[in-house]
Amino acid sequence: NTFVKNIENVQGDERDVVFFSVGYAPDEDGKLKMQFGTLNQKAGENRLNVAITRARQQVVVVTSVEPAMLKTEGLTNQGPALLKAYLQFAQQVSQGQFKVTLNKAPKGFTTQWFLRHQLEQWSQSNTNLPYQLVQELPFADLTVKQQEQYLGLILTDDDAFKNSISAKDAFVYKPGTLLNQGWQSKQLFSRNYWQQPQEQKEKLERFIHLHYVQR
Repeated sequence: NTFVKNIENVQGDERDVVFFSVGYAPDEDGKLKMQFGTLNQKAGENRLNVAITRARQQVVVVTSVEPAMLKTEGLTNQGPALLKAYLQFAQQVSQGQFKVTLNKAPKGFTTQWFLRHQLEQWSQSNTNLPYQLVQELPFADLTVKQQEQYLGLILTDDDAFKNSISAKDAFVYKPGTLLNQGWQSKQLFSRNYWQQPQEQKEKLERFIHLHYVQR
């Protein structure tokens, strides 16, 4: 069961494998015009985000455009720049050059300030917990693991949350994308944790127990 749709109309659809075709190329003089329709418009990056998250297992990028051809300096909206970044990422993956790296603390901050560090330290010091919270994957602040089994993901309001391109990206697109890929996630906030640490830990344990039992 296949479909062919543009980025404006693909919201809500998904398939195991998606062929993401970049329908642009240099002209006969070798010049690439930076005109990508709605992607150039304000909030066009949201359409790109939707388009590249429709696959459950794999995205195959088909393009006549090398990332270096996209001259995005000085553009008002983010869409073309993010398309360039995505094509760079796809190219690195296809060439076996992509390596997973974890977020480091921004300059001027220390990791001890972050909620993810506090929760990781708590789980390591609590020997009664049947699971561990670890900073392991680049797309979530913490991974919930029981030995080698993944039980879920924890999202916080640390630097990755702060750097989200929009509130909808942080609260809707990211959790929704993770869920579509089979990842259960829980959002925790620093303010709540500092004010009611025990209550937040209990919420966390209920989330883990609920989804672990379901599995």
